[in-house]
Amino acid sequence: MCKLFERKTPRAPNLNIDIDAIRELTATARQRAKALKAEADEAARLQKVWEDLTSFIEKNWLLHTLDLLGKEAELLKKLRAENHPAIPALEAVYRSAKEQADLLHRNFIKSLDEACSASKIPLDRDSRHPRYTFEEGFIQLEIDDYKGLARLSDHEGRLDEFPADIGAIVEAGKREHARLFGRQFDGKKFLQKLRRNYLAVLEKQGETDGASMPIRKITARLGKNEERFRTDEFLVDLSRLVERGPAELDGFRFDLQQTKDTNQGMLLHGAAGRGYVGFITFRKV
Repeated sequence: MCKLFERKTPRAPNLNIDIDAIRELTATARQRAKALKAEADEAARLQKVWEDLTSFIEKNWLLHTLDLLGKEAELLKKLRAENHPAIPALEAVYRSAKEQADLLHRNFIKSLDEACSASKIPLDRDSRHPRYTFEEGFIQLEIDDYKGLARLSDHEGRLDEFPADIGAIVEAGKREHARLFGRQFDGKKFLQKLRRNYLAVLEKQGETDGASMPIRKITARLGKNEERFRTDEFLVDLSRLVERGPAELDGFRFDLQQTKDTNQGMLLHGAAGRGYVGFITFRKV
């Protein structure tokens, strides 16, 4: 190739700079940025503590207040060592919450019953401390007096656990009750979904229409294919289908069969819940 068209690699300029000084500035800036981030993280954490504490005090959630102060003991110890101005107020809050929490414990059963009734999620009549139920036993509430915790669950497992303030119990109970029983129900659409997934599982297993199938195979398929699928919501809808219908679709009638296996079965809600349902089939009418 003609030398006239040869490309020459340009030489880097020879800068007369002390590179070690630049490296030192970089290291100093990095350390400063790290320190500022740590300071910002601590400030954000402290802000969250104050926000949560304010919320709990405003709601009169005494056990939540005590739980928060207990979890943040190390942070409060650090603030005390720094003579933070908030420490006297926090100590007063702790003493007051402790005294009122003891009073709450003595009146817990009556107060809980009144609060739930007022919020239109009444306790079942056969509820007894420390185990309570709602909606004919479908939702369960267990109180751990030793730890001061409330555990909320339903037929399909644990829903939540938190300090056992009555206001918090009512709030969580209303939330879960609305999620489960406040949804609109279209029996025909639900039966269509049930039938569609039943046939899909049969096809995958190489079985013929009408075969008996474990109900958990349908919930497993829905859990993989349906966004935000919840088994307990499916269970409530299946209970509604049994009680309200329809029972037939395109010449086939669905039928549920019971099982003694409580792990594989599902306990329906309300009048439909006379035993654990383990299998489903569609029979030609």
